[in-house]
Amino acid sequence: MPESSVLLDGSRFDFRVEKQNRRYITVGEKCLLNAAFVFESTAGEITIGNNVYLGGVNLICRSKIIIEDDVLMAWGINIYDHNSHSIYWNERKGDAQRCYDDFFTHQGNCLVNKNWDHVTAKPITIKSKAWIGFNVTILKGVTIGEGAVIGAGSVVSNDIPAWSVAAGNPAKIIKTINEKINSE
Repeated sequence: MPESSVLLDGSRFDFRVEKQNRRYITVGEKCLLNAAFVFESTAGEITIGNNVYLGGVNLICRSKIIIEDDVLMAWGINIYDHNSHSIYWNERKGDAQRCYDDFFTHQGNCLVNKNWDHVTAKPITIKSKAWIGFNVTILKGVTIGEGAVIGAGSVVSNDIPAWSVAAGNPAKIIKTINEKINSE
């Protein structure tokens, strides 16, 4: 991590898989980061651009999470690049028991024997100049456009276009921002 970036006291790293000898996180210049970086696969990768502020963010990664330059994120945010369990009972019926068994066998790591066969993972991208409000949840496969604003408490399950304001559960566009004002 560059010397100009700061990992704040609340930050932590959580590897739910055997850690590989590779880079999991890339951080740009002049960042202030208060985040939990959780990796649930050996392929997980988080990229954070320049001048990013993470106020209190849980980044739960199996594939890829990209946060571009000049992004602001408030507290209580969850960014989750996979769906964790199948929606079908028959495909997830053993998940709770495996988690319980693994917790006691593997010092609190309840994912060692998780069956990921029915779990979909898709990268998340948060474009430059976005602002993500308090207690927002961003789900797998989402791209939040440049300069977009996500209102507090929103659940983002679909792409949000550049220079728009979205809010709600599920998040919907409630306003468009004039790009010309913001480009100066």
